[in-house]
Amino acid sequence: MLEEETTKDLSKLILAINIVAIFPNGIMSINTRYRRLKEYLMDSLDLVQKSREDVGTLFSTTHFAAFLKYTCKHFSETVKRPFDFIRALRSYSPVPLNLDKYLLNFLKYIKSPNKLIEFAVLIIASNIFLDSYPPKAYNKYSLPQT
Repeated sequence: MLEEETTKDLSKLILAINIVAIFPNGIMSINTRYRRLKEYLMDSLDLVQKSREDVGTLFSTTHFAAFLKYTCKHFSETVKRPFDFIRALRSYSPVPLNLDKYLLNFLKYIKSPNKLIEFAVLIIASNIFLDSYPPKAYNKYSLPQT
């Protein structure tokens, strides 16, 4: 039946089909009838949220609001250029022109390869990462778990 409704290859669009049985209409209240479906959907959302949180890719509404603002601005100006998420997020906080000097100044205090790997690289990467967040996006969900 699904193949008749679309010309797209469904095996490329659907990873799995899960069937959740609901009670027939009229036997019980709507809330009770759809409880299994609601619980299944809520459990699925919790799993997705947890997996995104584990890898540090959980976005907040602040992120989506910023993306929406930048996207609207971009497409109100042009539809010919593709939207660049990285440039959009850096537009409010551009990379400093003298970033190389700041990094060299910081790195001159690192005296061993182990300190470079175990300390300096982590500090630099986390600061670049956090600096790219939209304003007010810092919360317990947006910070990567270590």
